[in-house]
Amino acid sequence: VLGICAAAALAARGGTALVRAQDRDELARLCTRFNAEKNGLSPAQLETHAEPLLAGPPDARWDLILTNIPAKAGRPVLEDFVRRSAGLLAPGGRVVLVAVRSLADFFREQIHAAGAEIAAEEPGAGHQVFVYGPAAEAAPIRAGAGFQERYSFYGRARADCLLEDIPLGIETIHGASGFDDPGGAVRAAAKLIRRLDWLPGEGPLLIHEPGQGFFPCWLRAGARRAGLEPETMVLSGRNILALEAARHNAATFPGETLVSPAADLRLGGPSLLEANAGRRYPFIAAFPEPVPQRSLPKETDQFAALWEDLAALLAENGRCIIGLNSAGAERFDRKKPAGFTRQGDIKRNGFRALAFIMGK
Repeated sequence: VLGICAAAALAARGGTALVRAQDRDELARLCTRFNAEKNGLSPAQLETHAEPLLAGPPDARWDLILTNIPAKAGRPVLEDFVRRSAGLLAPGGRVVLVAVRSLADFFREQIHAAGAEIAAEEPGAGHQVFVYGPAAEAAPIRAGAGFQERYSFYGRARADCLLEDIPLGIETIHGASGFDDPGGAVRAAAKLIRRLDWLPGEGPLLIHEPGQGFFPCWLRAGARRAGLEPETMVLSGRNILALEAARHNAATFPGETLVSPAADLRLGGPSLLEANAGRRYPFIAAFPEPVPQRSLPKETDQFAALWEDLAALLAENGRCIIGLNSAGAERFDRKKPAGFTRQGDIKRNGFRALAFIMGK
């Protein structure tokens, strides 16, 4: 929707827009490129940069920034967004921000505090739209190691929990899923790995959609308890904030942690293989987030596609763990192709973890 709105807005005036999208990199870029081309715009005129808020090229200045800002991001993050977005505009540029009505006064105050001028306001049913102009220059947010230290306002809380008898302390951040609990899919996967004695002793490992980092930290803590050597861990997923949280938390244990953003395993396949020097992975744990089927074309089979993705990334005799809600896991299991052998299956509180070996 944002890609279409941006394309329509830019069709009337040449310029460059920054669209805040929930998905990352390949998927966001493909959708935006499609909408730009449909509206007669070049890809250079319309570019997407997703989580974290306002990441992008260091020297870019934007004519138009569109956002449907999530209130749950927390007020320190929202304050920074207003200041940074106004500071990333080109002369004459505009930010168009949609906010819940309950935060209208807050955003109005923050826009004034940033030194920006409100060009227009438009009330809606439950929402308020603000249009504001440039203010003092600001730098875009920079992802990568040390993210939490650079942007401490993203910090949310410390979550202490016990996952399969291993105590974990996770520093959570705003904008990433999971918050203070590992979640049912992770708990089921950890229980299944413990039952199978599958703690990986050699790497690298690929963890797809690691959330705030509970599962990567549990793997590393379990390996250390078992006296196993630290392994290289590659984290992938579509939410950059979640990947930064998982990287930060996993880095408290010995072993190298790499991050390779990927909207899904297929679109991210080339970069994920590159992260492992072109080799396939001996161990993959994935916690995919299936899209509701009603929002996809009828011929789309996302669970069959997931099997194809695993086959392309998993080494011969490699092991994989998949954690899903029970309904998703049932549909995924029904699509299992030849070449995979199921090794275990655990159901827990509406979630299910499945274990497979490829090539047996």
